[in-house]
Parts: sequence; structure tokens; C-alpha cells
Amino acid sequence: MPTSPGATRRPYLIAVLALLASLFAVVQPAGPAAAAVDGMTVDMSTYGGTPTYRASGFIYGLGQNGSTPAASLQSQIKATELRAGGSQIGCPAGGYVNGSDTARWNAEKAYYARAKTTGAHLEMILAGLWGADGVCTVPRWPGDGGNWSEYTAFVSQVIADVKAAGMTGSDVRWDLWNEPNIFFWGASQAQYLEMVRRGTLQIRAALPGAVIEGPSCACNPADAWFTTYLDYVKANGVVPDILSWHALPGDPAVDAANARSALAARGMSVAGLDVNEYGAYGAEQQPGPSAWYIARLERGNADGARANWGMVGATPSLYDTMGWLVTANANQPMGQWWVYERYAEQTGQRTKITPGGNAAHDGIVFQDAAIHKSIGIYGATPSAATGQVGVTYTNIPSWLQKSSTIHVRVERMPSTNAYVAAPTVVSEGRVAFTGDTLTVNLDWTNNLDAYAVILTA
Repeated sequence: MPTSPGATRRPYLIAVLALLASLFAVVQPAGPAAAAVDGMTVDMSTYGGTPTYRASGFIYGLGQNGSTPAASLQSQIKATELRAGGSQIGCPAGGYVNGSDTARWNAEKAYYARAKTTGAHLEMILAGLWGADGVCTVPRWPGDGGNWSEYTAFVSQVIADVKAAGMTGSDVRWDLWNEPNIFFWGASQAQYLEMVRRGTLQIRAALPGAVIEGPSCACNPADAWFTTYLDYVKANGVVPDILSWHALPGDPAVDAANARSALAARGMSVAGLDVNEYGAYGAEQQPGPSAWYIARLERGNADGARANWGMVGATPSLYDTMGWLVTANANQPMGQWWVYERYAEQTGQRTKITPGGNAAHDGIVFQDAAIHKSIGIYGATPSAATGQVGVTYTNIPSWLQKSSTIHVRVERMPSTNAYVAAPTVVSEGRVAFTGDTLTVNLDWTNNLDAYAVILTA
């Protein structure tokens, strides 16, 4: 029996209506039956500051010759910082203190060459060049027994090497030691501080424009070890250009505020802050926590470099995975790489966002009037509540609107230690709203996932 035109169209109309209903379910405010577990608010009338991509750095993560992973994987995320010192090369007797520093210096030069080609700066860890990397044997520490001649000769050698390699510009930061408050330093804090004084004065005498960073401790600016460091460098005229520490785990926004308070209390100033290792191995290096760390670094106006534990893959290596952004050996993007890729796509002006309760959910949002687009990236801590999380956009500008509608694309960056070809599109379509306010509800069932919300006119 032939069907009528209306009967033919009916299944199609039902499918369209179902699709629209599902889209509106994503972006409309949560009702009583689906109460949100948390929420964030984006005020699009308050903005300022162009992108710096300051959170896109990592420690080691490239091959020793700097050729892998592919440079495109690094340039697409606009990595701003590479941090390395030749660690673990030549163990158990590697590094200057063991009379075996050539291979480590060659790796340092390779990282610098890669940094230059991809627009990043290099942070040079002198501890690694010395041989203190947590793996190799360290027979002596700088200043042991009050003898500083070996350390002075070591710094002179590094200065000569950087001059010969053309590495004397501001695109190289001198990191005098890595995590000197734990086992990477085998002497007293007083001996470490004397090393800082001597090394800083020697470097600045030879290279007045050198950028020195420190203390790069496994601590935070509220710790007694850190404040002792600040008091010493001020009293001895060796304040670093960049103040640094690690968050493993930690909250860069809180730590940055504490650092600035500590500096202000002492009448000190620095050119910048750098959380030059962040994200503890495991859950914190998945998409959700990665996006959260980006948001907190941006909120604290601090640079950042992902930690690298060299503990992944069939043959674990410090010289692979870009800080666990790509798969081991195969070097393919994982979910967290896509977080940084979307971060790298943000243009325009940084926009005000109020984080969720206890800052368990946070994000970084940019809006660009020139291209009628806003990209927001949202993350969570590993312990954040799961469920519906509302992101409310207020004061939506007229250039993002068309007849009181806006195009909304919601993407999920999944938590998986495997190749992810692209983010998962959760929903996409035009959405009607009133009063210049729109709530996008994210069904956050796994707090290790991250989300991107892309608004276009």
C-alpha cells in the first residue's frame, strides 16, 4: 500500500525533533530533576589580556637528539618552554662530576635547537649537567668540604659551552638546581644557598643578560625552606629573574598568590613566576586535571611545564611522550594533547571566569570579536564531584548573537592512555537564549575527562 507524503516525512521530523531536544537538554539550565553538582560562570563583559599559552611547556619528553616526537606535535600546542639538563644519560657515571658531560651537553644543544624552531625557550638545568638526576651516582656535591674550585670550573665550562653554541640570549633560562630540597641535592640547605650565590654572581659577571631561575624546589612558596631561600637571595643580592617551584600536586593559583605576598613582604620583585613541574604522574596527567592546571596557571599568571616521570611505555624513558601528552614510542596524540591543542587555538582576549566550589572545576576562556568566536576549556581535579556541571555565560556580546541564537559546540577530551584522533563531539547546533545569558550543562561523569565549549555566531 503506498504511503502518503506526510507519512514519509513523519520519521524524519521525529528524528529532527529528537535531535533538537537532545541539544537543548545540553545547554538549558538544569532543572530540579537534574541538579548540578557544581557550576562555573563566565562574564563575557569582563576581559583583557592576549594569549600567552604560558602553561604549554614540559620537562624532557623529546628524544636525546631532539628529533622526536614530530615537531608538529609540539608546534600545534604552541609549547612555550622546554626544560632539560641531560639527566640519566651515561648513568651510573654520567655528568660533569663523573667526567662524562659531553653526551649531556649535546642533548642540551639539541633541545635548544628544537626550542628555537618551535618558538619555545629552553630552561637549562645545571643539576642535570653536573650529574645530579636521581639515578646516576653523585660522588661529590658543589662545595663539599668547603672546596668550591670544582663548581667554579663547572660553571666556567657551561658558560664557555653556551657561548660557543650561541645560547646566550634570553631564550635560555639558567636553572641552577632541580628540587634541591630533596634527594637531588645531597648536602645542607646552607651549602646549596652558597652555591646559588656563587653560581649567580659568576654567570651574571660573564653574561649580564642571563636569565636565572630558581629555586625549582619540590615545595611551595609558603614552606619554610622556600622563605629561607627568599631571605638569603635578597640579603646576598642574588635574586633570580624568575621565581620557580613545583606543584606535584599543588594549586598554582594559590601558590602564585603566596609567592607574590612573600616577595612583597620583603620588598622584592622578579620578572615572572614559573611552576616548572606540574601534574603528578597518573591521574593528574589526564585531560581533566591537565585543563584544570592550565586554568590555575593562567589564573595565577605563572608559566608552567608538565612534569615527566619517564615511567610509561614498553621501555620507559624520560626522553619520550612530551610529558605524557603523546603515546610512548608511537608518539600519537592522547586526550590530554587535545586539551593543549584547543588551548593553543584560543585567540582574542582572556575572559573572566568564576571557578566552581573550592575551585574543583575551573577553566580558561577567550573571546575573539574579530572572528566571532569564543573557546572555553574546562577541567577538574581528580577528586572533583562527578555529575552535571553548569557553565553559565553572562553578558554574551552582540557579535556572538544571531536573532537571539548562538552556535554551541561541546567537545569531550577523553581520559585514555591511548591514541585519540580527535575530541568527541558531544553536541553541536544553534541554541536560542534570552537575556544575554546561556547555561551549557556538561554531563561530567568522569572527572579525568576535559571539555571544550566553542561558541560562534
